[in-house]
Amino acid sequence: MGLIKWLKGKFNKAKVEDFEAEYIEDGEIREIEQPIKRSSLNIRDDAQRMRYIKNCCEQMQEAGDEIDKASMEYRLVTDYLKDIEIIEALPADVRGRINKCADRIVKIERDSVANRENLGKIPEEEYQTILRYESEIKEDIEKIVKNEDYKELVRSDMQKLDSEKAINVYHRNELISSMKGLKNLFLITVTASFAAAVILAVLYAAAKLDVTAGFILLAAIIAIAFTLEYMSYSKASIKLKRVESYINLVISSQNTVKIRYVNISNLLEYEYRKYKTNSSEELKESYEGFLEEKRARDFLQRANSESALEKQRLIKLMQDIHLRDCSIWTKQCEALINPKEMVEVRHDLNQRRQSLRKRIEYNTVNRDNSKDEINDIAKKYPEYGQEILDIVSSYLVS
Repeated sequence: MGLIKWLKGKFNKAKVEDFEAEYIEDGEIREIEQPIKRSSLNIRDDAQRMRYIKNCCEQMQEAGDEIDKASMEYRLVTDYLKDIEIIEALPADVRGRINKCADRIVKIERDSVANRENLGKIPEEEYQTILRYESEIKEDIEKIVKNEDYKELVRSDMQKLDSEKAINVYHRNELISSMKGLKNLFLITVTASFAAAVILAVLYAAAKLDVTAGFILLAAIIAIAFTLEYMSYSKASIKLKRVESYINLVISSQNTVKIRYVNISNLLEYEYRKYKTNSSEELKESYEGFLEEKRARDFLQRANSESALEKQRLIKLMQDIHLRDCSIWTKQCEALINPKEMVEVRHDLNQRRQSLRKRIEYNTVNRDNSKDEINDIAKKYPEYGQEILDIVSSYLVS
């Protein structure tokens, strides 16, 4: 009987699942596998008996823990409901100050949600790069745009010079070819003239013909041909010199323009590397995204400070009316200014409290059943009383 009274004084704050029932937690159900049932227990078997008693102790110990947790939560929920009653019974002026503070918090949080949508528009690394050069990026963008325009102008000049060079090289090649043709024509003229002179000489010597007029005509033809060929060759030579001079001028201009092109390309490459971009348009887009991101971050920083101050004011107002939990209302500001939300909060708390009552009742029954089971065995088999007491004591110590 002493053991039974001792057991009744212990395990009155616990919660476990019944070893023959299902354990319910947060709406989930799982079956507990029962190693031994009383109906099949061989009490004389030391192993079965010890296992059975230990199982009952575990049931009581777990049930006690769960009852403590549920009871604590039940008290918190009840305090929360009492706080709601206090709030709703407040005088209009006091409630007005609370609602005004809560309304400011709600507006700040709504604006913060809207601004958070502008976060993440650009990668963090890109944001930090632009932030580092924030004071000079506008001027740099203007410089990059001007340099890109100038680079395109220089590229256009290079293309024009390339075209002019190609045209004049082609003209030069034609002139060189023409001069070679004039040289060949001169040789042909000389050869033909010599052949004609020989023929006239043969006719004079063999046939005693008067070839004076022929020689005069031949001389005139030779003179005219040589004059025309010489004049054509001279003109071509003069043109060739002019073309070659112009080609050299174009090449010189090309070299100057290429130097400009390389310099402006290197300058742009430096700016691109500085901002990790590929063009002024891309940098403009990044800068616009940076501005949106910065505005959002600055707003959120200010909003967080303002929200923290307003929450401190709200907690102070709640403390003045002696609520049990003041800080929880900083997360329930909508309920303070919206009666429908307050009804939902109250409904949810009542449901939670009802669920906690069921858990406490359920685990209390399981705890008492396990305790009664041990007491019953101790009554019927007093010879195992000390052994049972030792097992129970070991669980109490642990």
